[in-house]
Amino acid sequence: MVTHEWMVKPMQQTEWIKGEGLLIWLAEVFSSLGTGLYLVSMFIGNWWGAAFGWAIIVLIKLPLHLIYLGKPVRFWRALPPFTGAWRTSWIARGFFFSTLFAGIGFLQLITSYLMLYQNGEMAGTTLTTVAGLDLILKILGGFTAIMTAIYCGFMMSFCKSVPFWNTGLLPIVIMNAGIADGLALLIGVGMWGGGVDIIMLESVTRILLLVNIILIGTYLLNSTYQSDTAKLSSKELLVGKNALLFWVGVVILGIAVPLIISLLGYRTGGVSHSLQIIAIVCHTMGAFALKYCILNVGIYKPLLAK
Repeated sequence: MVTHEWMVKPMQQTEWIKGEGLLIWLAEVFSSLGTGLYLVSMFIGNWWGAAFGWAIIVLIKLPLHLIYLGKPVRFWRALPPFTGAWRTSWIARGFFFSTLFAGIGFLQLITSYLMLYQNGEMAGTTLTTVAGLDLILKILGGFTAIMTAIYCGFMMSFCKSVPFWNTGLLPIVIMNAGIADGLALLIGVGMWGGGVDIIMLESVTRILLLVNIILIGTYLLNSTYQSDTAKLSSKELLVGKNALLFWVGVVILGIAVPLIISLLGYRTGGVSHSLQIIAIVCHTMGAFALKYCILNVGIYKPLLAK
């Protein structure tokens, strides 16, 4: 048997982060941003935030996903009943849930708009019908949004050949980060159009940022005990070639700066719009950095033991 280098040495994966693979990175970042914004907006009843979240998924995330898969006009072949790939492939499931969310979310935005802005013009029976339909669509929209948000984490966690990803913590890390990202964007929506309790959102954001620190720390600590290959990925992230992006992009910009500004607002009773904008921008940059770092330190374990 001829032994190749990749059979006995850990090798970095490049399919999902180099060249066209960058489309996967961008699609998943916008998936977290869009679904996070949609979910928190729907929960507090902010129509514009939910609409912007839906638009991020439909106008940015889905096209990026389609371009990466190739032949966008044949997208229907990735959907049941035209394929059975959803039974085994998380990529196919993710595209399916994203497509469902696009349709259900659109209908939910219509019913919510009627409830918020046109309820005074509807008769009692019509209003009750629309309210019931809106509730059903919110439940379905929320479910499909959650599945759209976390399928990437499940897709990566089922990849046994990359031990750093092969953990149940990854979907939780991605989901929590997505909700925190959505809260940050919703604060921006509130600054633009009002109708948002910014002080309340900042309080929740502080909690989620602290939870982010705990989850990411636990995730990295777990990887150091999981296997030698996962430990190598963690080392690459903390002190290797990805360390600068991780410490600056994720830790400082994505967590520390928004948290410090939020704590400053809690102590002083509020911060200026310019500081809030800085916090939102840094938070969003952290979302891009986190996904890039996780994808870029994915290392295949060797097939043969030394």
